[in-house]
Amino acid sequence: MSSNNNNNTNNNNVSRTPDNIGEDEEDIQINSETGMSHFLLEEDFSPKETKILRKYKKIFYLLAAFLTIVTIVLLIVFLLPRGWTPPKKLNVIMMIGDGMGPAAMTLARVAFNRSLVLDHYLIGTVRTYSFNSTVTDSAAGATAYASCIKTNNTYVGVDPWDKPAATLMEAAKKNGLKTGLVVTTRVSDATPAAYFSHSHSRYEEKFIITQLPDKDVDVVLGGGKKYFTDAIINSMSSNGYSTVYNKTDMNKVKKGKILGLFADGDIPFEVDRLYDQTSENIETPSLKEMSQKAIELLNQDNSKGFFLMLEGSKIDVCGHANDASGQIYETQAFDDAFQVALDFAKKDGHTIILVTADHETGGLTLGLQDRIDFYNEYYWNNTLITKVERSSLSMANMIIASNFTKTREIIQQYAKVEIDDSDLALLESLNSTSKYRYLQRAVGYVISRHAEIGWTTGGHTGVDVNLYAYAPDSLSENTKKEKISPLQDLFGNNNNIDICNFIKSKLNLDLESITKTLMSFSPFPPAK
Repeated sequence: MSSNNNNNTNNNNVSRTPDNIGEDEEDIQINSETGMSHFLLEEDFSPKETKILRKYKKIFYLLAAFLTIVTIVLLIVFLLPRGWTPPKKLNVIMMIGDGMGPAAMTLARVAFNRSLVLDHYLIGTVRTYSFNSTVTDSAAGATAYASCIKTNNTYVGVDPWDKPAATLMEAAKKNGLKTGLVVTTRVSDATPAAYFSHSHSRYEEKFIITQLPDKDVDVVLGGGKKYFTDAIINSMSSNGYSTVYNKTDMNKVKKGKILGLFADGDIPFEVDRLYDQTSENIETPSLKEMSQKAIELLNQDNSKGFFLMLEGSKIDVCGHANDASGQIYETQAFDDAFQVALDFAKKDGHTIILVTADHETGGLTLGLQDRIDFYNEYYWNNTLITKVERSSLSMANMIIASNFTKTREIIQQYAKVEIDDSDLALLESLNSTSKYRYLQRAVGYVISRHAEIGWTTGGHTGVDVNLYAYAPDSLSENTKKEKISPLQDLFGNNNNIDICNFIKSKLNLDLESITKTLMSFSPFPPAK
């Protein structure tokens, strides 16, 4: 017992030197009186040692902070999809084939016996209903695309409760992007109006145009000269716009802003422009030519990008008129304009193109045998409509000018169709000033019937429309598993406001703040 105690006592009294302290014991001091130990604290060191210790602590914390920052940066670099960098600028071209339903595309493709350029870029479909109807009009349809909201038919840039709603074009301009409008009807018509104005009614075109000068839209090309007063044109000219009225003068404009007004009302139908070589029609630019000029000017000296809306407006007008032959030329002209946009986008590398319709017009059906007492044929005559050389409106005006005495001859000459007695009776039943407005549709209907092409209405329908799109590979995102298209969110069936929200997101636009600034604006024209 005594021996063991002595051994323990001797062990406790052993002098501890650096040579006999283990690595895990360097920070431990033995209390000789109690036999207990504690970790070294600052008070266990001399003032000089404490100063040195604090210095090393600071160095340690700085190194730790530096290493943390480096680690975070490396994680960000290596976890982001490789091969993708945000574009320095982004352009968006929104193309609207007004009234262009799926059957209109088939009609043009089969009639001209070739694939459309658009055929290769189909990515989905779009639902078109408005806030107050399962069948939208152009005003509510365009407002959905321009302001990301559902609204009532006839409203442009206004919500269902008569409050102005900001547009993509207004927000793009605020962000420093250039903006443009190209149409084949009037600049004040429903679709373009929804991008720059706020009106309770699409029909208040004089009121709508008064709002244009303040919007500073860089490119404005279309018809509707009769709604532009001298004061409005002078105001725009003083703000740097070159104002032109024909194709020759349009092509002379090489830089800056442009206002092109090529008709008092709508621009002539494409079939008339091609076959009726009057000086007026020759000097009216096509949608393709206007698109080329718009893109040229918008892309010039532009570091932030642009937003351009191109509308094939008269596809819809032909649908209202049940004019199948007129519609194939309007659809082809729209496809040609898409080719212009596509060529630019592929070369440019940071341009997205979206193409759709605001609704379908006419209820077009390819195959019409409406008798119920025999089994129908599976057939329609695509050859017949390619031989027509005038729009139904042009032929209707000729019939009126002849006082209905040359109805058969006019349709035979320009449509190559021999009308029967029932056709003639239908046309002659409209021989009065109060009924002339229906004659255009009647002419279109008669010619379509001979081609066994049917129409269910002279208005709009509620069918889904096609969605086409192009985006360059440079905007794709690469993950470890797949390459993600920038258009992925639009694949499949969409609501029309989804298209607007897509553009809003890609261009990082703030519509909400602009809407707040519009709260005091009245969408009703001033009392006369």
